[in-house]
Amino acid sequence: MSHSPSPATSNPASGLAAWFDDLLFAMIFLTRIPLPAGNAARSHPLATAMRTFPVAGATIGGIGGLAFALAAFLGAPHALAGALAIATTVAVTGALHEDGFADVADGFGGGYERERKMEIMHDSLLGTYGATALVLSLLIRVVAVGTLAPLDALCAMIASGALGRAMIPVSMTLNFSARSDGVAASSGYPTEGSTWTAVLLGLLIALVALGPGQGFLAFFVAVAGVAGLAALAKRHIGGYTGDVLGCGAQTVDILVLVLVAMLRAPV
Repeated sequence: MSHSPSPATSNPASGLAAWFDDLLFAMIFLTRIPLPAGNAARSHPLATAMRTFPVAGATIGGIGGLAFALAAFLGAPHALAGALAIATTVAVTGALHEDGFADVADGFGGGYERERKMEIMHDSLLGTYGATALVLSLLIRVVAVGTLAPLDALCAMIASGALGRAMIPVSMTLNFSARSDGVAASSGYPTEGSTWTAVLLGLLIALVALGPGQGFLAFFVAVAGVAGLAALAKRHIGGYTGDVLGCGAQTVDILVLVLVAMLRAPV
């Protein structure tokens, strides 16, 4: 792009401003938090902001973890605190990834041909597979978080939120877009640099939140989860859609929370 001034790419202030601009863009897309658009409403695709997705995800998880800690501090049983924590994240995100998780379950479970699977996923109605998957997703996360102490719950939700969103650009690099339209197609394709930045940020946040041993284990579980889903999506519909990407984030969230519960919950 010859019209772009080269000094801007080497100016640290400009780079920092672009980073926060991308983070604002990510928060606007991933949450229902009322934020000023600023420069986030830009012409370039969402994929360029995916490098900041782990920070946005950690913020979402952190809000849920703080809701757990507050509920526990006020005397709520941990099971109830876990339910309030997950409910908080659902409210913050507008059930963005839950919607994708349910749509993928409906499409992959209810359709026989690729076209029919895509049609079911695009339909706003919730079927039996989707409803069952959604209930189980919420239940598993509530139980997993509810078994933890407040600090452990906070750390687990920060790590799962960061890794779940970090894997979104990874999911895109493992597959091709299955649709020529829709959110995923219009988001563009993340660069190698953006993908690696998201991966390393997600790993770093997990290491800080969970410690080296559990952080690396959570990271490998997250990679395995999205790799498995990518293979499944390729077999069913030939690639990814926005629903598949959301399903991947939700899958990682579930896997990491279950892992931490298994490692840290009292017997």
